[in-house]
Amino acid sequence: MIGLFRTKLSHDFFHGACDVHCHLLPGVDDGFKTVEASVEALRLLEDHGIERMVLTPHFMKEYAENDRESILAKFEAFKAEAEKACKIELRLAAEYMLDVGFRKHFKQGFLTLDKGGRNVLCETSYMMYEHDAFEMLYEIMLEGYQPVIAHPERYVYASQKDYQNWKDKDYLFQLNLLSLAGAYGGEAVAKAHYMLEKGMYDFVGSDMHNLDNYKRFMPRIKLGRKALDQLGILLENNRKLVS
Repeated sequence: MIGLFRTKLSHDFFHGACDVHCHLLPGVDDGFKTVEASVEALRLLEDHGIERMVLTPHFMKEYAENDRESILAKFEAFKAEAEKACKIELRLAAEYMLDVGFRKHFKQGFLTLDKGGRNVLCETSYMMYEHDAFEMLYEIMLEGYQPVIAHPERYVYASQKDYQNWKDKDYLFQLNLLSLAGAYGGEAVAKAHYMLEKGMYDFVGSDMHNLDNYKRFMPRIKLGRKALDQLGILLENNRKLVS
């Protein structure tokens, strides 16, 4: 019965929008592999009305070669190619895993979501609580940075009490859009809808790693009026973040 009171997103819902989390920078992580595939995705996103994309490659031990300078160079090269094919404005940030290499990236200087250099997109292990990870968040807050927790709905270990505790610590939350359609399983769906309707999210991103999943799950998103309103607020927050 709940589905009867939900509607699909309209075609123009994302007109003028900004996506603050994606893995479109080719050949640097588990996202897009080639320039051609990334450009194809950008053309589709432009058709959907997206105007800005913040590229957030993984900075984590599995991709130890990724550092600030190398990613900046690869971004500038890709941007030059992408500008020949579409008009979407591209920005560069990063998604930082709170792991053994995090403090090295801290010293190099973060690639932040905002031009002001304050908002840092962070993620933790999906499966288990890591005390050290939250110690790292505390450290970066002491230095004046604002942690933005990527896709909190995907953390299997986290409960409603954990989420509220994180909000009480002033962490910001970024929703993975495709979580609402089941791209990461039933538990993530339930958490995502709950936190969206409760107004716990601050930003929204696609976390796009490939075009197939995006095409598969985007049409499946159905939201009630309250959730649609909240999603609209997140898109406006995105816009303000990168303005």
